[in-house]
Amino acid sequence: MGFSDRMAERWRTLPEEWRCFLSRALPVRDPDGTIVQWFGTNTDITEQHEAEEALRRAKEAAEQAARSKSKFLASASHDLRQPMQSLFLFAGALNGHVQSDSGRAALAHLERGLDVMKSLLDSLLDVSRLDAGVVQPAFEDFPLGDLLDHIAASYAPIARGKGLDWRMAECRLSVCSDRVLLGRIVRNLVENAVRYAKSGSVSVECEVVGKRLRIAVRDTGIGIPANQLEQIWEEFHQIGNSERDRAQGLGLGLAIVQRIGRLLDHPPLVHSEIGRGSVFSVEVPLGKAAATAERTTGIGTVVSEGGERFAVVVVDDVIVLLGLQAILKEWGYRVLVAGSGAQAVEKLRAESRVPDVIIADDRLRDGAVGTDAILAIRALFDWAIPSILMTGETGPECQHNAALHGFALMHKPVTPRQLGSAVTRFLNEAHPVPA
Repeated sequence: MGFSDRMAERWRTLPEEWRCFLSRALPVRDPDGTIVQWFGTNTDITEQHEAEEALRRAKEAAEQAARSKSKFLASASHDLRQPMQSLFLFAGALNGHVQSDSGRAALAHLERGLDVMKSLLDSLLDVSRLDAGVVQPAFEDFPLGDLLDHIAASYAPIARGKGLDWRMAECRLSVCSDRVLLGRIVRNLVENAVRYAKSGSVSVECEVVGKRLRIAVRDTGIGIPANQLEQIWEEFHQIGNSERDRAQGLGLGLAIVQRIGRLLDHPPLVHSEIGRGSVFSVEVPLGKAAATAERTTGIGTVVSEGGERFAVVVVDDVIVLLGLQAILKEWGYRVLVAGSGAQAVEKLRAESRVPDVIIADDRLRDGAVGTDAILAIRALFDWAIPSILMTGETGPECQHNAALHGFALMHKPVTPRQLGSAVTRFLNEAHPVPA
């Protein structure tokens, strides 16, 4: 039997002109099988080759542009979140000063608009950071119940406000994962469930499966057609939002879940029935500590004499600093503000009173970080003062510092409702212990 061979070659046909040819060859054999001659053709494929090269270059340019965009948004994350943070705080501080019904209605519309902007900004920045490869997971053993409690505090009131039955399983098991990134997975799944369930219930369930813990979010929502179960993980794909109502988000929540799940090796799964709802789940390795009999915050507080609380705010962005001062004063706090840890310590030396809470930005001027500012204030009073670290980053360093020192970690932009809930819960849970 004969065989054929082919190759693409460049030939010079005229001075300074090169053409690309596809060469084919077929051997001609005698009765003994010996090759006696070759028969071949040469086809000019210059235009096809040039088109393929142009397509390859265009693809590389598009991929480079996408990488550049992702890297820009990832690096600009902190700066993009700062002005949004100040808008939230000042809008919240206005609540006690707007008396007319029309003014309150306008303020409510403003706050709803800001909530939508926060959701969109969070989603865009998260996708960009994940695509840019700048998010590196920090695996650790931690009690899952703490994470679920924080999620319940945020979403249970929203679910019940819609008339939904909210159920959160009690889980005292530890898991091994990235605390912040796993929290983002569960939060996105819960947010989707609350959004799409018009009636019935939303529940978060836990089940041990071998050496892993399955976390499932179940809803009685509209369900997902079988032919769209793969598409729901794609960017901007939304069920039942053909009008592209921005109040329903960008359609990036599940795309973020899939990316984080791939990063953590916790691939998300879905089961859904039209008209009956959906169950989204992830399986997470169990931690070394199989159970925790009691969860504690590991931080302390000193209850202030009298009714007024005392807060210290360390932020170097003036607008955000003033916004935090305004909202805390509106809540009845006496507030000491500083642009750095050193400035805060200097001002506090004249105080005879231990702060009830410290709120610090993670990124301060001249390379300083909020963690060091908090620790300096705690060292001044030799007391583990309840502390909240605010950050626009999603990298492992902030979450590691927060877990190590018992800080609450909040990702900007933080709404006044989220901040108020965190401060109240943090102070109520704190137990007096030395630093």
